[in-house]
Amino acid sequence: MLKKLSFLLAFVFCLFHCWTAMFGAAAGIGQKAIHLGLVLIIFFLDYLAKEDRKWYLKITDLFFIIASAGSLIYIMSIDSTIDLRSGVVYTYDIVFGVLLVLALIEATRRSVGTSLAIVTGCFILYGFFGQYMPGFLAHVGMDLPRFISIVYLGTDGIYGTAIYASASYIVLFVILGAVFNETGVGDYFTKLASRAFGRFVGGPAKIAVVASGLFGSISGSAIANVIGTGTFTIPMMKKCGFEDEYAAAVEASASTGGQIMPPVMGATAFLIAEYLGIPYFDLVKAALIPAVLFYVAILMTVDLYARKHHISGVPEDELPTWKELGKTVYLILPLVYLIISMSVLKMSVTKSGISSILMAIVCTMFSAKNRLNKEKIVKIIKGSINGAKPVAIACGVVGIIIGIVMGSGLGFRMSSVLIQVSNGNLAILLILTMVVSLIMGMGVPTTAAYLMLALLVVPALKQMNVLPLAAHLFIFYFGIISNVTPPVALAAYAAAGVARCNPTKTGFFAFKLSLSGFILPFIFVYNPVLLMQGSALEIIQSLITALLGIYSLSCALEKFAFKWEISQVERVALFVSAILLVVPGTLTDMVGFVVLAVIFALKLIENKKKVSCN
Repeated sequence: MLKKLSFLLAFVFCLFHCWTAMFGAAAGIGQKAIHLGLVLIIFFLDYLAKEDRKWYLKITDLFFIIASAGSLIYIMSIDSTIDLRSGVVYTYDIVFGVLLVLALIEATRRSVGTSLAIVTGCFILYGFFGQYMPGFLAHVGMDLPRFISIVYLGTDGIYGTAIYASASYIVLFVILGAVFNETGVGDYFTKLASRAFGRFVGGPAKIAVVASGLFGSISGSAIANVIGTGTFTIPMMKKCGFEDEYAAAVEASASTGGQIMPPVMGATAFLIAEYLGIPYFDLVKAALIPAVLFYVAILMTVDLYARKHHISGVPEDELPTWKELGKTVYLILPLVYLIISMSVLKMSVTKSGISSILMAIVCTMFSAKNRLNKEKIVKIIKGSINGAKPVAIACGVVGIIIGIVMGSGLGFRMSSVLIQVSNGNLAILLILTMVVSLIMGMGVPTTAAYLMLALLVVPALKQMNVLPLAAHLFIFYFGIISNVTPPVALAAYAAAGVARCNPTKTGFFAFKLSLSGFILPFIFVYNPVLLMQGSALEIIQSLITALLGIYSLSCALEKFAFKWEISQVERVALFVSAILLVVPGTLTDMVGFVVLAVIFALKLIENKKKVSCN
């Protein structure tokens, strides 16, 4: 009975968001409150429905269901009068506000992780006891009514920008991802990648990279991507001769990059566009070149690894045929339409999302295998709510942190402190930001990490005249790459589980494969041309030199260049070449290119001498 009720509410949740996407969002706070309220109710209801759950735990589940439902109903009932109160807080406001905060923290602990729940608890304590804090951390302190006014009733708290983006945009693309997954659209991209790259040297690894990039852009979750595509690609890589840990690392690195790959870029991209106040497609355009460079770097590295270890491609008879793919080519139309609707037709994100969902459903009607049926619809609804839960809960709980940071004034003081610590040096500030972003991203969803860093760190970068777009993408990239940064490399650990191998070794391999991702953010901060902020000629020049630089870096990492193994001295020279080519400037580009060309010439001469001697 409880499971049926949970599914019914999930169905209502999906229907509500599809309806509001087509006909307009619910007025006032309604869209955000219904979104978060339904997520919390369904979340705790699923726990209550577990048959093996102890009775006292079921009582707590029931309490949080009532707390979530009560806070939802109450905030909607007072929505029209909040702006007329002039800051007055009533007893019922406090009661339902506290109940929602407790429900959010508990949901965070269960779904997102204990670390974020503890961080939220620390910020709440900071809000109440700020007067006892030292130095720049000190503030006047909050009492309970002020805390509730900011966090529960205000526009900077739980029902702020983060949950607005989750309720208005992100949820639609979660539903779109579930539709793609169940209708065969996602599977088509994997087959397409297999056909295009499978027969080449190290083909299975290249399939993993391309398929994970395409699938990850839709799913927006590194771990979900690892599980979704890794179950197919990792065994294939192992079968063709890749070391277990290396195969897992390739999948983890490629899956992690899915969140930076247009056109969807996962959930957090919508938040960035919202914070910057720019059209979503402008963000997609800016992120395109860095994303392509990240994936090209992985492809180059696995290609060199495969050549070095003499790993061949997938046998032709094991690959899907072009004829087979041609019969279902219509499955690519929903993604093509999504891009066209945002770029050419200039449709809003919500209209593009809902119309792409409808397009996917229409396209699959041509095939009995892909056509929607009762079983697939059930899976879409379950997949949608399961994908929306962690994002909505993370956005809600980070709203508590944002409210406290803004209410205490910490956000304004943090910028000046960071600039003082870095002594006004942008390079030092960027390194500090990178470290903080990696730490914040370890074990915390990208959405939550980004929101906190956007509030605390980005203002300091802006004060140092960093382009706002580059500043936001800088913290976004490092929040993502933390998924493959030891010691808490969650995507690498998930891939190691699929490959049944050493997770620590997998983490270090994944870190090595993703090294370009550590360099690219620094490049586009100093050279925004890579974010398409310049003339066509400047963009092309930067793209070419960056590609050459990444190739040099890949050769240095694998100690293998072109078709030959290299010495330690040549390896160092290639690393220097990579840095020179990547750093903006015509002179550095020329010197870097000359170094690369000289090494190629030397290896070519050396190889000819060996051939003539033999």
